[in-house]
Amino acid sequence: MPPSRHSLAQLALFLALMANAAGQSFLLVVMPPLGRRLGFTDIETGTILSASAVLLMIAAPIWGYLSERIGRRPVIMIAIAGAMLAPLAFGFIVGRRLDGTISAVLALYLFVAARSAQTLLSGGLLPASQAYVADITAPEARAGGMGVLGAAYGLGAIIGSALAWRIGGGDAALAFLLVSGLAGLALTGVTLMAPEPRHGDPGAASPASGLGLSRIWPFFAITLVSISAHSIVQQTVALRLQDAFGFTSDASIAKAGLALMATALAMIVVQGVVLRMLAFRPETLLASGALLAVVALLFATFARSYAELFGALVLLGAALGLMLPGNLASLSLRAGPNAQGKAAGFNVIGQGMGLAIGPLAGAALHQISPQIPFFAAALLLMVAVALAAGPLRKRTLPPASEIIR
Repeated sequence: MPPSRHSLAQLALFLALMANAAGQSFLLVVMPPLGRRLGFTDIETGTILSASAVLLMIAAPIWGYLSERIGRRPVIMIAIAGAMLAPLAFGFIVGRRLDGTISAVLALYLFVAARSAQTLLSGGLLPASQAYVADITAPEARAGGMGVLGAAYGLGAIIGSALAWRIGGGDAALAFLLVSGLAGLALTGVTLMAPEPRHGDPGAASPASGLGLSRIWPFFAITLVSISAHSIVQQTVALRLQDAFGFTSDASIAKAGLALMATALAMIVVQGVVLRMLAFRPETLLASGALLAVVALLFATFARSYAELFGALVLLGAALGLMLPGNLASLSLRAGPNAQGKAAGFNVIGQGMGLAIGPLAGAALHQISPQIPFFAAALLLMVAVALAAGPLRKRTLPPASEIIR
């Protein structure tokens, strides 16, 4: 594939990941308050999100393995189709429940079914996309390529939070329709601009040689605790604004969406600008970002106003902008050329576990105190700091190919 085609393919992947992230972000922001309007308890809403994350842990490794067999492109297209169809189902369910056509119990079952189907179909998007980027980038450009994935997710989070801020509280069904349309555009982009890449290295060991889990397990564990912490925060921001700061349901959705949009914007700025200025190796970015995230979450825990909470979340976004690309680049560089899809699929198990733990834990801890979920997230990131210290100590003079530029 010539360089110009590489650029078009990366653009198509960027759009696909952005669209999927927008849908996920919108759902995470809008569902806690919207669930109450639909007649769900906070625990039931948390269960919708957590149960689907369990399915992600099953689906992602399978799709990652299939991407080594049937190709990256088919897996990516199936995933985007799921990301396009599910929001249509969500919008239909919300509309029918709010006009009284269906009961709260039936709406809950339908939400679980639609969310589960979405997860099973779209679970292959990240592992196949990560493997695709590894296929078309040289080792010295790998970290930058993986940074594109993070930027796509960050921009998608901004779009999803913006929809929640401007539309979600008043017309969630319309917002779900817009999310579906964005995924449809992404599917068109992949169809036209992302041909199947050549993957694997003929001179390397065969794909059956395994992942080398002893080399990548710390980064898997960091994925688990960081996603758990982030999803706890996403799940409980709107609830805290409503229950601790006294905002209405619609206002809590709007203000939570604005705060999380700013969080994602800080993440993108760090990934797109600051990382290139720092030119640190992945392990340094990982450790420093995790430590900064702990500080941000402690500030969020003791925030006494919306402005203070807003500032703490922006700082958290900057910290994640350092931490997550460093973790992903470290994982990819250690996986080997013939195991990119499987390594990415294995890593998504950590993401799925984090997404399963976070919403349910956040909802349960919120019942104790609106501040407790944020403190729990800080404790999880302290674990990430400890895990990042190991690879940092072992590496003193990294190869030039592992410097993030």
